[in-house]
Amino acid sequence: MDDVLPRRDRNGLLLLPQASQDPRDPLNWKPWLKIMVLAEISLLSFLSLLSASLITPNFQPLSRYLDRPLGQTVYVTSMFLLSCALSSIFWNPISNVYGRRPVYIITVLGGLLMSVASGKATSYGPLLAFRCLNGFFGGVPGGLGNAVVTDLFFTHERGLYMGIYTVMYITGGHIAPIIGGYIADDISWRWCFYIPAIITAVVWVIYVLTVPETLYPRASQTQQPQRRTWTQNMTLQGSSNSTGRLRLIDFFRPFQMLIYPSVLLPSLYYAVAFAHGSILFIISSAQLFAADYGYEAKRTGLLLGIPITVGSVLGELLSGGFSDWISERRSLARGKRKPEDRFLAIIPSFFLTPLGIIIEGLCLEHRTHFMGVAMGIATASFGLQVATTVVYTYTSECYKPQTPEIGTILNFARNMVSFGMSFYALPFVVAVGVQDAWIVLALTIVVFFFPLVPLYLWGAKWRERLGNPAFNSDL
Repeated sequence: MDDVLPRRDRNGLLLLPQASQDPRDPLNWKPWLKIMVLAEISLLSFLSLLSASLITPNFQPLSRYLDRPLGQTVYVTSMFLLSCALSSIFWNPISNVYGRRPVYIITVLGGLLMSVASGKATSYGPLLAFRCLNGFFGGVPGGLGNAVVTDLFFTHERGLYMGIYTVMYITGGHIAPIIGGYIADDISWRWCFYIPAIITAVVWVIYVLTVPETLYPRASQTQQPQRRTWTQNMTLQGSSNSTGRLRLIDFFRPFQMLIYPSVLLPSLYYAVAFAHGSILFIISSAQLFAADYGYEAKRTGLLLGIPITVGSVLGELLSGGFSDWISERRSLARGKRKPEDRFLAIIPSFFLTPLGIIIEGLCLEHRTHFMGVAMGIATASFGLQVATTVVYTYTSECYKPQTPEIGTILNFARNMVSFGMSFYALPFVVAVGVQDAWIVLALTIVVFFFPLVPLYLWGAKWRERLGNPAFNSDL
């Protein structure tokens, strides 16, 4: 390997990471195979959040069926998010040793079975229990997908491909309200759990038959891991990382990453932005749209789902490839890559996500035409998607070997703050009115954005001073 010249991109910059000479190395796979794997793990993440959110436009009829107040019914979604936050802490360390493929196979199957069980529940307690298990298994694609993207693609490509993954994941929760109301009205609210389970089952079978293992340890020549054949890979024979061992400390590694500002600060910002720029709309729309506009489930789903989906898609058109372009241009100017360059692409989110929240709050307070509400939701969603892609790409570029742990932290922070939203958002509206409540929540995002400015200026120096984490150095 020492006599092999380092590989460079088309602009002459050093490729990171350097691929091995092994054709089984995911970095050496054919483009069609990489895109196929990306498409399938993105679709699984889409279905994960679809399963979480399809019931949300139907909280009113579900509340009547369960004979529970609306404030308690929203926990059907909140408990899913809570267990999602915890699931990656358990499953991602396992994937670092036994591989991404077996973890996906086990958890996706478990998630779809728990979704079916949720649809069959006849009372509040069992429904919450099944939703917790649904999130524990079914939430894994949302917390592990970023690791698969970094397994497959070089640093200079990740903005585009990470963006595809993240927009698919978020869009699952945004498409759900559009169709959820129609499903409940035309069939039954139970099918809001059955339908994602059926679709996930089909995708699961395709995944089992077509997607190989992407985990590829990059040990030194003095400690070469034992490589599996393609047949062993697909049939789950042996460990994907023969040099790795699963230890108790591995389940706490994600929290170790919080000592690094390049992980801590973006994670805090993204968690608040996601909760206030997406989940806030999802959990509040059923009550607020019914109170202000008299909307039933179908129209609630349309007014929420269409603008939030359009905003996400348009936001991704700006963020993914654009952040790659900025990074490449600035890297050419200095002769080497610097992850902080990507923060220049996050600037629109600073303005648009808070602005969109404020617009919706003002329109709901004054009961303007529904298009004002739609524009507010779309604007916030646009800004959130920009933030999502940049944060995921930046953190994985800073610490590629620790990408699963970073994905765990992002997933944990995002879902914990989102879970908390169900306890304070609607009571806050009752206390001070939707306009003032939404303004305060919007300004909270601004507060958490400001620490990214010193990170942009001095993040590289901070990383150099702190050094790299010692664990997962072979990944």
